[in-house]
Amino acid sequence: MSRVGERLKQERLKKGMTPKQLGKKCGVTESFILDIETGKKIVNEKLLAQISKALGANLEEDMVLEAPAEETKLQTANQPKPMKAVEAVPQRRPEVVPLNQWEDALSNIIKKVPVYDMEMKQIKGHKNFPIIDKKVEGFHPDKLIYIEVSDDTMLQYRIKKGDRALIYLNHEFMNGAFQVVEYDGKRRLRKLKKIEGNKMQLLDGEGQGVTKEMKAVKIIGRVIRVEIDF
Repeated sequence: MSRVGERLKQERLKKGMTPKQLGKKCGVTESFILDIETGKKIVNEKLLAQISKALGANLEEDMVLEAPAEETKLQTANQPKPMKAVEAVPQRRPEVVPLNQWEDALSNIIKKVPVYDMEMKQIKGHKNFPIIDKKVEGFHPDKLIYIEVSDDTMLQYRIKKGDRALIYLNHEFMNGAFQVVEYDGKRRLRKLKKIEGNKMQLLDGEGQGVTKEMKAVKIIGRVIRVEIDF
């Protein structure tokens, strides 16, 4: 274990933080923190400054103290030995940052919105959106999904099979809105219209539909917009 890694672990334990919590504060993974502590990875000055700030301790002084010791080791290794050739010191390859670490670092500024089938049982892909003021398109990031339209029943509204509807997950009924609903054991995209009492009409693309008691219909979410491929 390196001096920096040993000190990092001591300060982390003093703070009562797990490697995962510390990694999240510094934009790296739990395994990356553990590798630093065990000396498997060398931390650069910028990340060390972030870790020091998160722990409220100056770990950078340990890097300064550790550097001369490392230099002495290298000098000793390079000195000629009797009857033996001078051993070459292997050069370190640049650290390659794993893809999952980039994803962790970008998770606060980019939202991967999943694209589901109509039954929301299969993820068919993702679309990336920037997070602005902790929101995506003005909505909470975790409340947005895409649903791929499964048929042409809404064709009169220019919504056809294969189009992607951006859905805000909300169980509230909205009169005149396009919403994803579930009734009679199946999920559908319909335009909702309130009628007398506690009833609603669920209209398809031809203006035809069924009348249901509100309590018999489960509202999944509201359509924000529909996207098509040309």
